[in-house]
Amino acid sequence: MVKSEAGSPYIYGIDALRFVCALMVTMFHLGFASWASPLYLRPYKMPLIEDIAQPGWVGVELFFVISGLVIVNSAASATAMSFLKGRILRLYPAVWICASLTLIIIATQDVNRRIIKNYLRSITLYPGGPWIDGQYWTLACEICFYALVFIMCATGQKVRLPALALGLSLASTAFIALLNTFPDSEILAIFTETAWRAIPFYYGCQFAIGIYIWLLSQGRMNRISWMGLICALVAGAAQIYMAGENTSDRTLAAAGHSFSPLPAVAIWVAGLIFIVASVTYGKQISRLPTAFLQSVKTLGSMTYPLYLLHFAIGVQLLDWLTALGMTPLVALGLAVVIVCVMSLAVCKWGEPPIRSVLRLVFDRLGQRVAGFQTKESRV
Repeated sequence: MVKSEAGSPYIYGIDALRFVCALMVTMFHLGFASWASPLYLRPYKMPLIEDIAQPGWVGVELFFVISGLVIVNSAASATAMSFLKGRILRLYPAVWICASLTLIIIATQDVNRRIIKNYLRSITLYPGGPWIDGQYWTLACEICFYALVFIMCATGQKVRLPALALGLSLASTAFIALLNTFPDSEILAIFTETAWRAIPFYYGCQFAIGIYIWLLSQGRMNRISWMGLICALVAGAAQIYMAGENTSDRTLAAAGHSFSPLPAVAIWVAGLIFIVASVTYGKQISRLPTAFLQSVKTLGSMTYPLYLLHFAIGVQLLDWLTALGMTPLVALGLAVVIVCVMSLAVCKWGEPPIRSVLRLVFDRLGQRVAGFQTKESRV
C-alpha cells in the first residue's frame, strides 16, 4: 500500500523516472531545440542525435503524470495547511537558488528592467509569467493542479478524489477533441500557447492518469473510474500526438525534415508502464541495496533543480564551449555534466538550509497562531 510521498516504497522507481525525464527534456532543449527551433537557431547543429533528442519533450507530460500520483498521495494523509506547507518547502528553495543562478548567467550578456521583472515573477512563482526562463511555465501548470488538491483538502472533500480525476479526464478529453476538430482556433490556442495553458484542459488528462494510478494502488477503482481512466489515456495519447506534430512543424525548416510523433507516444506509454510497475513492485524495489537506493533518491532530488537550470544556463554553456572550438556533441556532453553537477550542489547543499529556515518560520508562526487562539478562547 502507498503510504506517503517521503517514505513510500515506490518512491525509488518514481525518482529514477523523474531523473530520466529531466535528462530527456535536457537533451531535447540542448541537443535539438537550441539549433532546430526558430526561437533559438544557434549556429551549430547536431543531426547525429536529432532522432534521439527530438522526442525528449514528452518528459514534461510524464512529469505531470507523476505529479498526479505523488501529490494526491501526499494529500491523502495531510491537512490543508500541512499540504500547503509541504508544497512551499518543496518549490521555493530551489526556485530562489536556480532563478538567481540563471540571472547571473544572463547578466553576462544583458540585464534590463524586463529581465529583473521576469526574475521577480520567477522567485515568487507568479503563474502568469513571463519568467526568467521559459521552462517555468510547467510550474504554473503544477501550481494550478496543487490549488485544486488544496481546495479539496481545505473543504474536507479528499474522499472525492475520484471525482477530481473524472473531472480532469472529461474536461481534457472534451478540450482535446475540440482542438483536434478546430486546430486553427485562436480561442483554443489561448489554452495551449499562452500562460492560460496552466488551466488543466490541455494537460489535465496527464494529471488524471496519475490520480487513477494512485486510486488503482488503493483498490478504489470503480466502473466510472475505469471509464475515466480510458478517457484520460485516449486524450493523453492524442495530446502527445498533436504536440508531436506541432513540434515537428516548428522545427521543420531548420532540421530539413519532419519527425513522427509516434516515438514520443511510445516513450509516454513506456513511462506509464514503468510508473505502474514502480507502484506494483514497490516493496521489492525497497529491498535493493541501501547504497543503490540512496543514489536513486539523490538523482530524484536533482531532478527539480536540473529542470530549472538546464535550459538558459545549458544553452549559454553550449555557446561558450563551441566558441572555444569544441565540437557541438562534445560541448553538449560537457554542458549536461556541468548542469547536473550544479543541480547536485543545489539539492545537497543549497536547498536544505533554506528549507530549514522556512520550516522554522512556519513552526514559529504556528506557535503564535496557537497562542493567539488560546488567548481568544480564554476571553
